Amino acid sequence: MLKILHAADLHLDSPFSALDERKAELRRGELRAAYQALIAYAVQQKVDLVLLAGDLFDTEFVTRETLAVLTDGLGRLDCPVVIAPGNHDCAAPGSVWQKDIFPDNVFIFRSPSLETFSFDALGAEVHGYAFTEPELMVCPLDGHVAGDPSRIHILCAHGDLGAPVSRYAPLPRAALSAFGADYAALGHVHNPGPIEMVGGTVAAYAGCLEGRAPDEVGPKGAVLCEIDKSDGHAEVHAARVRFSRRRYETADVDCSGAQSLLAIREKIAAAVREAGWGEDTLGRVTLRGALSPSLVIDTTTLAAQFPELFSLTVDDETSPLLGDEEYRGDRTVRGCFYRAMAEKIEHGTPRERKIAAMALRYGLAAIAGENISDQ
Repeated sequence: MLKILHAADLHLDSPFSALDERKAELRRGELRAAYQALIAYAVQQKVDLVLLAGDLFDTEFVTRETLAVLTDGLGRLDCPVVIAPGNHDCAAPGSVWQKDIFPDNVFIFRSPSLETFSFDALGAEVHGYAFTEPELMVCPLDGHVAGDPSRIHILCAHGDLGAPVSRYAPLPRAALSAFGADYAALGHVHNPGPIEMVGGTVAAYAGCLEGRAPDEVGPKGAVLCEIDKSDGHAEVHAARVRFSRRRYETADVDCSGAQSLLAIREKIAAAVREAGWGEDTLGRVTLRGALSPSLVIDTTTLAAQFPELFSLTVDDETSPLLGDEEYRGDRTVRGCFYRAMAEKIEHGTPRERKIAAMALRYGLAAIAGENISDQ
């Protein structure tokens, strides 16, 4: 039986620019720590092969410290490591992938054409290619088949599964099926779907090792794959393993009926409890619903009231509750202002509606002489 650990899309040295400087630096450290945990897990599990399917770095320019972390980890492994550079860390001339700086157990694809590394002691062949520039418009599998059915055949690749046209190595399912690998270890998609069968090939995106933005939600990690092959038939078992220290999560919160910031805070708190968010969570909450036009929502104040989370961002997508006859019939400045903004909210462009809704709330608060931070 062949035991494989498959990871991709580490994006080491990611800037985490949406966070403050202290938390961004902490996240970069946690990303390196997740990689080190991956290496420790490979040692502990005694895996036979490690596959890294591209975008190990966020750009082709790598800090000396991060490169040292990567190579030190690879050197701790007692098994072969195969790397297929992706579109973010392409194997361009002069890149780190073209230099002789890696341990002897590391095998790197350096051509956009399909190549093969054979590991006779494992009875396995690993096929793959490299991005040598940020785009790869052709399918590297076209015209190729895996070969000797008595061997275990693995594709290690950064690419766009199922896409007949893509800037990032299109891998149509028909081409992958015709190629005939037993397992396809893929990189490029950060939020992977289920592990699937493509013809006779078990195909999986590892996903990213750590989420780096709100659209990379949930726990992240790698794939542990075991392959047993005899008489040309492979039994493949693959399962996901979490390595992420943190997780991004999102939630919509219906604030309809809330009369104050305190009431909205309680609705957010209920959503946080129900979702099970905690210290490992970088949360993003979107407020929705129709509220009194006089209620001004201070998203910064609301976000700061959840220190139990690693971070929280609050987006206000609520709309003023129009139709209040008290305002529509008011002949003072307040009523004139209300009717002008209501017209924009009801009939303006999406941008005009959003600006008018904010202006209405702040304007009514100012006319009333209210301190919006006290609401």
